[in-house]
Amino acid sequence: VRGISRGDASYYDALLANSILGGSSTGRLFQEIRVKRALSYGANSSLAAGLGGGTLSASASTKNESAADVAQVFLSELSRIGSEPLTATDVENRKTFMVGSFQRSLQSSAGFNATLAGAALRGVSPTEQLAYADRVRSVEGTAATSAIGRLVQPSRVSLIIVGDSSKFIDKLKVLRPDVQVVPADKLDLATGGLASGQ
Repeated sequence: VRGISRGDASYYDALLANSILGGSSTGRLFQEIRVKRALSYGANSSLAAGLGGGTLSASASTKNESAADVAQVFLSELSRIGSEPLTATDVENRKTFMVGSFQRSLQSSAGFNATLAGAALRGVSPTEQLAYADRVRSVEGTAATSAIGRLVQPSRVSLIIVGDSSKFIDKLKVLRPDVQVVPADKLDLATGGLASGQ
């Protein structure tokens, strides 16, 4: 999904919602795909916010035969995180996790330097970056749902599956009737498009 820039006013709201969605092994994607269904060793999501924009992405590895099933879970959980109110417990637990992870990253000189360098690349001042914990603690659940909900509208979500399409294409067409199959030998990874003449 096309995301937001690091300087967007809703950045921290979306960040918290994404953390609930797939920020760790306690995230919804991991729980639904690995713990409940055993379809993958893991599933996660990340919100990458740069100077001019960003992406929200979610991924997992699975068997060809279960690819469409995993895709269905992803689409369902994206819809859910963007529309279903977050519980107060989920919000507070995730704030604790996020703040703790941030504070641990500052405990070494390498981690501290990497944090500030990464912020500078995204146009964020050192003062603002070091206020991360306070910004996260101030997020309200309703704002988090609203922020992520704007990103994960069905029309904005691109679904990409790499594998043997003959083993999942029929089920995938139920989810996305307009699916496009690109043979591996026709994909030009050097340019990010189809091979010339295709």
